[in-house]
Amino acid sequence: MTDVDQKPQAPDPAYLAAILRHRQAMAAQLDRAKAMFAEVDTDATALLAQQYTATKSTKADVTLPDGETKFATVTRVGGETEAQVTDREAFHAWVRDTYPDQWSFKIVPARTETVVDGAFADRVLAAVTAANVAEYADPESGVVHDVPGVAIRPTRKAYFRWLFTRTSKSQPLDGRELAAQAIRAGQISTDSPPALPAAEQPAAE
Repeated sequence: MTDVDQKPQAPDPAYLAAILRHRQAMAAQLDRAKAMFAEVDTDATALLAQQYTATKSTKADVTLPDGETKFATVTRVGGETEAQVTDREAFHAWVRDTYPDQWSFKIVPARTETVVDGAFADRVLAAVTAANVAEYADPESGVVHDVPGVAIRPTRKAYFRWLFTRTSKSQPLDGRELAAQAIRAGQISTDSPPALPAAEQPAAE
């Protein structure tokens, strides 16, 4: 019998059972870690937002329990807003009455649609975004128009960006390694979140 004709060999039953058991045990740990991370991430985001509201602080260092060794940073990235057409009919009527050369209409089956020149609309919206108010200053006449049907809307919410520190001449370990080292040493516990300050403890029922 040649090698090609050899019957496939099943893995060692005990080793297979051990690998499958190890895989699912790690999956269970991962699911628990994901759930715990989601909870503490929500708490951290809420506290950072509270701190920003109170102090306008946009960056914080994350240190080990010694209060000096930095292993990560968290930075608030501001949200973005831009002008958007929120009432098409009102906006088109304003363009028709104020800038008729930028307005037209087209006939489609069973209806007629008004049309505003796309480049002009983009200029108006860009100007409103820059001014942060629904006004358009005509660059030729200097007249400032109130622009109906347009509003400043958020396009991206503010968020917090987390980064681990990098290695340096004074610190050969990066932030992930520093955190892992502190966890192994029992300096940081990942089994449960830190206790609330005494003043913030929920009242007993």
